[in-house]
Order: sequence, then structure tokens, then C-alpha cells
Amino acid sequence: MKNDGGKSTSGRSNGANWQIPRGVTASNWEYAQANHISTGYDKFLSGDPLTTVDRQILNRYLPDLKFETEKKSNSNRPIIADFGCGNGRTLIPLLDRGYRGVGIDLSIPMLSAFQKKIGIEPNIAELSSDRRENGCFWIQANLVELQGIADGAFDHGLSLFSTLGMIRGHENRQLFLRHARRTIKPGGWFILHAHNVWYQLRHPGGLRWALGNSLRAMRGKSEFGDRESNYRGINKMFIHSFRRRELAKALSLAGFHEFDWFGVSPHQEQPVDGLPLGHPLRLVGWVVACR
Repeated sequence: MKNDGGKSTSGRSNGANWQIPRGVTASNWEYAQANHISTGYDKFLSGDPLTTVDRQILNRYLPDLKFETEKKSNSNRPIIADFGCGNGRTLIPLLDRGYRGVGIDLSIPMLSAFQKKIGIEPNIAELSSDRRENGCFWIQANLVELQGIADGAFDHGLSLFSTLGMIRGHENRQLFLRHARRTIKPGGWFILHAHNVWYQLRHPGGLRWALGNSLRAMRGKSEFGDRESNYRGINKMFIHSFRRRELAKALSLAGFHEFDWFGVSPHQEQPVDGLPLGHPLRLVGWVVACR
């Protein structure tokens, strides 16, 4: 994927829409190129309960293999792909637990921050191993356009912190999910986070937003669940929030058939097992493990 379109020396997107990668809005492209996002990412997420929730869920499905694999070469360790890896918040602890990793992200600043965190000189194009001998690759790519990755390349895959929702357009999100299913080996886990659209009704003006959003969707101007908001200095950041059935259908169409659902409750550092009574209005989102 070419990454020279729509950039300026200020880091703000000023190119034509056709220069922006598929499924990426102009504001989200600006987000991907902004250095202040990558350098302040860990501080921004400090104390966010979602980081604790997803870590607990990962521990259930991706057990510590450090002692099991310490006598094996890197080539025999399971590979985990982090689709939308950011600065390595999720993948680095898994490297320490005996896995190999492939970090995939649209943002070069994020990938560079990832490499710096594990003590190597940033180099997006080459295979690198960190100083603890945990093998890791980095791929700068649009998640909608992963045709260059072979079928069954990964043992497991992750896509957390609403990465799926940052892709604009149902067809584009479906393309990504198909790539995830294709590149993860049969039986491997895919662990995904998404926001719950109905939780918006609990916010001031939520009902008005839902009615307006429905009208725009019926007129073909957007999809129900699409939102734009100002986020960390980026105007009109795009995010799509899901209905649970919408998300389940998208995963099923991509080829995933076994689902374990966990609710994400606001301000709670424990995952909610299953779907409790009244969950459409109680949960801010879900983490789903599927294969």
C-alpha cells in the first residue's frame, strides 16, 4: 500500500480523497500520521479499565508459554498477529509469554514507537528480534488490503480497542474480517473488541442521535452506528459502533463459527462473562473470542 497520499509536513491530511487508503476517512488518516498520538498513547490509556479487561481475556485463551518454549527455537513458537497493533501495548506482553508476534498497523509512527519500546532502532521493512530474543515482524498496511499475507500464516489473531470500528463501510470491515479468518490457521483464536451502539442511548441526547443516525442511514448517507467526534486533537474522528447481531453476522460471514462473548461494563476492570439481562443498554461494548 502506498502511504504518500494526503500527507503534509504538519502531519495533517491535505490530499484528495482518492489518495487516502480504502476504508480510511481523512480524519482517521490524520490520526494514523500524527506523532503526538503515538508518543502519548501509553499515558493516555493509563488507568483505562478496558486495558485490564482485554488482558484478562487474553490470558484465558493465550496461556503463558514461556517455560514451555524457552528450549525451542523462535521458528517453533506460535505466531500471534495483532491487527492494529499500535505501539505494542497488547503484543509486547505476549512476546514475553513465549509467543512470536506480527504487528500490523497503518500508522508508521505507531510501529516506530513499538520498536523503540523493545529497544531496537525503528525499521519497518525488516525482520527484527528484540533484545529478549522474542521474534517479531512489523507490517505497515491497511487492514482492508492484506492480500499479500499467506493463508494460515498466523496461529492466532487479535484486533482490540475498537480497531474494527475505525474502518469505514460494511464492505470494508467485511474484507478485513475475511483476511483475518484466512490468515489465521484453522482452530486458532481471533479475539476482537467492538463498541455497542445502544450504549449511546445512555448519553445526553442519545435518543436524538439514534433517530438522526437512523434517518441518515435510511437516506444512504451513512450506516447506522457511524459516528464522528473530536478525539485527541483530531476533528471528526470516525468510529462505527455495532449491534451485537450485526457483529455476530459479520464474523459468521467471514467464516468464524464458535463464539465466546464477554461484556465490557463501564468503569469495571473485570470482563462480564456472557450477555447479562439488559445487556444492550448496560454494556459499553464486547470482546469476542471466536474461531
